[in-house]
Amino acid sequence: MRKRRSIHAVIGLACLLSAVFATTAPAQAASSENAHKKDAGQVLTVPASPPAAASVPQGSGGESALPAGSVLAEPPTTWPKANKIVHVPLGGSLTCDSGNLCVAAYDPTRGDVAVFFLYYCETYALSNFVGSGSYRNSQTGGAVAHFYGRTGNHLLAVGPGEGDSDYDWTPVWSIRNC
Repeated sequence: MRKRRSIHAVIGLACLLSAVFATTAPAQAASSENAHKKDAGQVLTVPASPPAAASVPQGSGGESALPAGSVLAEPPTTWPKANKIVHVPLGGSLTCDSGNLCVAAYDPTRGDVAVFFLYYCETYALSNFVGSGSYRNSQTGGAVAHFYGRTGNHLLAVGPGEGDSDYDWTPVWSIRNC
């Protein structure tokens, strides 16, 4: 009886792992034309200056509640984690690899821009994406990305080849890249 349960557990685990790997797929759709050619990607340009300073917590008298010289800063992040993250100087550019939706946000902890390569078809929750940034859709097969607000409201659809080098991330809370 115990041996039988162990066999069933192993089979169940194998089925579960198969389902996990089968549902985590690349965001790009299969292209019927030129499937054998590797696309080099598209250029993503990041803003030349950091976004305007966010409002600081207010104490009495309209002054900052923080001691002088204190800075509260958190880097931008995605969940699940992006396939690749690259840091680029302000005003710089890089190639958004084919098959990816690239999103760039200012990183106040480093003083540069963090570029997230979103490859796998997922809904990515964004944290600390504030102010001006950029995006470029280098996905293949006609994959359209969708940006959503705090309540799940649809903000923007980004078709293949589209991008913006001065996009306000503040209202965006999540991205579905496929």
